[in-house]
Amino acid sequence: MKILDCTLRDGGYYTNWDFSQELAINYYKLMKSLPVDIIEIGYRGNPDKKNTYYGEYYFLTVSNLKKIKSIIGNKKKISIMVDLKDWDSPRELHKNLSKCKGIVNIVRFAVNPKKIIETKNFLKVTKSLGFKVCINLMYSHLILNNPNLIKKVLKLKKYFDVLYIVDSFGSLVGEDVKEIIKIIKDKDNKIQIGFHAHNNLELALANSIEAIKSNIDYLDCTITGMGRGAGNLKTELLLTYLNLKKKIIKIKDYKNIANVVNQFEEIKLKEKWGTSLPYMISGTTNSPQAEAMKLIKSKRYNLTDIIAHLIKKENKNIIIKKILPFKKNTILIVGGGYSVKKNLIYIKEFIKKNPTTFIMFAGCKNFDLFNNIKNQSLICITGNEINKINKKYLTTQNFLINDVVDNKTILPNNLKKIFQLKKNKIDKNISNSLLSISLAATLELGAKNIFLVGFDGYNHTNKINDYSLNTENQKIINFYRRKLDLIFLTDTIYENIEMNSIFQYLD
Repeated sequence: MKILDCTLRDGGYYTNWDFSQELAINYYKLMKSLPVDIIEIGYRGNPDKKNTYYGEYYFLTVSNLKKIKSIIGNKKKISIMVDLKDWDSPRELHKNLSKCKGIVNIVRFAVNPKKIIETKNFLKVTKSLGFKVCINLMYSHLILNNPNLIKKVLKLKKYFDVLYIVDSFGSLVGEDVKEIIKIIKDKDNKIQIGFHAHNNLELALANSIEAIKSNIDYLDCTITGMGRGAGNLKTELLLTYLNLKKKIIKIKDYKNIANVVNQFEEIKLKEKWGTSLPYMISGTTNSPQAEAMKLIKSKRYNLTDIIAHLIKKENKNIIIKKILPFKKNTILIVGGGYSVKKNLIYIKEFIKKNPTTFIMFAGCKNFDLFNNIKNQSLICITGNEINKINKKYLTTQNFLINDVVDNKTILPNNLKKIFQLKKNKIDKNISNSLLSISLAATLELGAKNIFLVGFDGYNHTNKINDYSLNTENQKIINFYRRKLDLIFLTDTIYENIEMNSIFQYLD
């Protein structure tokens, strides 16, 4: 059995495929010393298909691959993954991968079993270049109820070398793994099989042991289990099991393992991969890990809201008949940033000087600072925002929700003070953002003068959650600045904006 460590590739979902040079080199050196056969470094992505930042381990360059090869040596095989959504044509992929010949040994594709036929020509051109080709068969649990899915996959077996069972939702148990492998081997007992575990139910090791007992050929793992969602089988755990329990491999020095594990554990403290209640529920309900991961990272929902959504997914059939019944010429949008508190006396002076200015709060974070203003106002809400507001304001303050009420948005029992957008024209994946709702509302209100305070931006380097939120807000700003004249009055790190100062509008 071959062991494939894919820490930098799968772990990239938490770091945007950015890793420090020091960590990466320590990792390569450790992999060289361990009984790991294959190292999957990252993606060979298409830069023309991405409009957001991804790091060097998503856009693996030839020079970087050569450097890695020089460190790990020729005995270790290098694997990369290709996201088929990056490539419009097999010819385009062929041209890109041809530059990696002689450096990369294995190319892997994540494939939906229901769309396997669409991958044929991409597999074909990759195989023609001399790479070992692996299919990572997502949603492998589907095979249990529809064994004929394997027939479709095996029709293309001349274009790939290894068929990986991927526990996409982390929902499999040992008996499932054993049964899926049996179904595949009953169809073709010569096909090479790999297994990629997810740890939603803390069964990554147990399921991998079951796969080993079923004589698989390849097994994936990552340092500290770092990987999308709940993460994967821990490399250090697998090697310890095979060394001390089974005595089929030899680990001479655990000190080097500990040094690298400690470095990844430091990242884990910030990014928090691993089993948690949302991932447990997503595993048992066959929900995509990406969905739970997105909810956890969004900061809009608390744990209770996330769990309620994952368990009960039907859409709310709530209709708010009240739309915004007025027009406003000048609007001040107040965000949740620290710059509001820092400039509070000046913002209040601005409001007092402009009594007809409509105040729109993008969430309730700084609302309490303005509870005595006389200007008309409303609060945009989403997620569990309503629960953060003092109950006394629920009957006096107006609230605004998105045009589509998702089943994670909490509303008060009394809907008299709730207004709803007619239409939020931005991409639905980011339309439920407080900033998005606020800007959609200003468009609906016909505002000519739009000022923003408290949109400081999120730190790019501290947490990947903050980076994601910063990227999301930048997309929203980019979309609406083409439709609205937005003027930021407090300091911000967002780009492509008109920046003034609150002091310019005071006497």
